[in-house]
Amino acid sequence: MVARRPPLTLAFEPRFCANHVVDLTAGCTFGCLYCPFADVRARATGVPAPLAVDMQPLPGLPAPATVMLSPASDPFAPQAAARTHALLAHLLPRGTVVGLLTKGTIPRRTLDLLAAYAPQVEGVGIGLTSLDDARNRRLEPGCPPARARLETLARVVRRGLPCALRLDPIFPDLDDADDALAALVDAAAARGATGVTATYLFAFGRARRRLRHEPLAAASLACLIERAPMEGGVAFSVPLARKLATYARLAALCAARGMRFSTCGCKDLRVRDAGDFVTRCRNTEYLAAATRNAGCPAPARVTPVAPTAVPR
Repeated sequence: MVARRPPLTLAFEPRFCANHVVDLTAGCTFGCLYCPFADVRARATGVPAPLAVDMQPLPGLPAPATVMLSPASDPFAPQAAARTHALLAHLLPRGTVVGLLTKGTIPRRTLDLLAAYAPQVEGVGIGLTSLDDARNRRLEPGCPPARARLETLARVVRRGLPCALRLDPIFPDLDDADDALAALVDAAAARGATGVTATYLFAFGRARRRLRHEPLAAASLACLIERAPMEGGVAFSVPLARKLATYARLAALCAARGMRFSTCGCKDLRVRDAGDFVTRCRNTEYLAAATRNAGCPAPARVTPVAPTAVPR
């Protein structure tokens, strides 16, 4: 029996810097072993395997002030890419500011669309935590290799769009050696990235159990000895002191190369008060330039709009 596609929905998510969010799939074909969010959404929608959403609601979908793609999937996983383009073609002409997070490859036509509305692109985050493709194939089996992701970053930058490298998650004792971090920052700087965002691995539930069966993750899991308070719950992670030290090193590496550094304070609430760096993984420079608060903005207003013709 074929599972029924869940409908396209727009939600307000306070845990994502008080932003609106959209997923184009329930579950995610990239299959990253550490990701708990794809599982949660798949179970919530009753989908036994990753499935693209039903796009029939798109013509009547409201256009919020801002939106992030995607909290529990990847907007450029193979199942999602065409739907992501259709959603952007619906929202951008209506004035929505968009932020994108992906480990995938952004198609040329979607880059063309984003470039046509460049003032409304808050930023694009390209996920890559290691240049070791053997490591990546084990932990992120469906994702493109490191070189392809860096080329996507460069293509975004060439279109004049703000783009950051996103080290998320950093596996302790696997990814956080000084030379490995420096190589990633150098790779980002060489391709014109505006900054680097990084967060350490956290684990709970099914994702934690999956990682227990992956030998490559054994040393990292042994480092997850503290319960870190997060927006919406608690998860196992590395000690706070280790996080702060690594983030400080990354901040210094970025500053030396003319880039900004940030981390996601939502993934460990203690970091917001303890660190000397930005704890918002949104593009705070863009938000400040738009005369908004440099932290998380107030909840954006959702305004229903009548369907109109949009560019192909």
